[in-house]
Amino acid sequence: MPASLIASLFWTCALAVVIAQVMILRSSARVLGRARPARPLLEWGFAIGPAVVLALVLGLAWRAMMRPPTAEVTLPAPPSGIIS
Repeated sequence: MPASLIASLFWTCALAVVIAQVMILRSSARVLGRARPARPLLEWGFAIGPAVVLALVLGLAWRAMMRPPTAEVTLPAPPSGIIS
């Protein structure tokens, strides 16, 4: 697959995830503004925590995708062993 196609797919998905997370945080802010929960920091933690973890996963995925390819070559052992 061409690298430009992979990058386009990744950034399209990343944009969709960012939009979804913004909508989740917006909804949380609206509900927490009206309800006044007993532990608001805990509620915000449950809203922001997954967004932070998802950003970390996206960053690691991007790093793994853009790593140069490696080739593994297996060589047979010499028939008479190693002589020093």
